[in-house]
Amino acid sequence: MSVKSNEENSVDELKRHELPAEFQRMQKSIHRLINYLAAISGYAQIVQFRPERPAAELHKIIHTVEKSMVVLRAFVANLQECERRYS
Repeated sequence: MSVKSNEENSVDELKRHELPAEFQRMQKSIHRLINYLAAISGYAQIVQFRPERPAAELHKIIHTVEKSMVVLRAFVANLQECERRYS
């Protein structure tokens, strides 16, 4: 009975502290990714409507895509770590 109670207490402690912190970190990563995607869309629209400046805008698109991929990879790794830790 004592073991069961300790397990329940551990799960409750986890829910109160670790999980909310993990979800907050994930939420920040998602917002960062959304911001990057919005920037990519904006740069692409500039290229579409102002073809005289494609080189500078294409560089920005490529750079922002690279940053987005870093954020996305970190997010996926974080999800995998959460799954491993909490399953």
